[in-house]
Amino acid sequence: MRPFNLLSHPGQAQQRKVFHRCWSSVAGLLVGCLLAWLGQQWQKAETLRLQQANSQLQSAWLARTHQAQVAAQQQTRQRVQMAQAALLQKIALHQQAWMSVHERLLDMAEEGLRLSRMQSDADHVTWHGAFKRFEDMAVARQNLSEQWGLAVSLKDLSTGPASQVRFVWESTWPVLQGVRLGQAGGVEKAKP
Repeated sequence: MRPFNLLSHPGQAQQRKVFHRCWSSVAGLLVGCLLAWLGQQWQKAETLRLQQANSQLQSAWLARTHQAQVAAQQQTRQRVQMAQAALLQKIALHQQAWMSVHERLLDMAEEGLRLSRMQSDADHVTWHGAFKRFEDMAVARQNLSEQWGLAVSLKDLSTGPASQVRFVWESTWPVLQGVRLGQAGGVEKAKP
């Protein structure tokens, strides 16, 4: 048997066990709460970091989208400007062709041409006029054909009062828009 010791009474052992259980439960609860609080703080910090990264990515995406829209608008603007420049160049070439036709017809008026009507559409140009002599009309038509590099064909021929030779010439207009007619303005005028 064990010797009797008042310092180590069985009731005290039971109290120590209860105290130890209470103390360890409270300590465990405190440690658990502390760990839960630390986990929650870490989760808040991580959530905040992810939100900042998300906002940075969204702002970068918006900036790239804006740059892409600006680039697309610039490309569209450049395409429109290039199309307008090409159209203006065609208009200038067309106007230059008409000016060359006008200048040559004025020169021919000094040589005796009387132009009564000129008619044009998308494909053809038709001139109605008169010369005093048939030879002058034939030479003028030949000169126009050579100078412009196109066939000026005689569609109708008649003689009018006072021995005038009335004619109808026809030519294809798209050929007049070509380089040859543009160069014809700089060629010296042919004399019959």
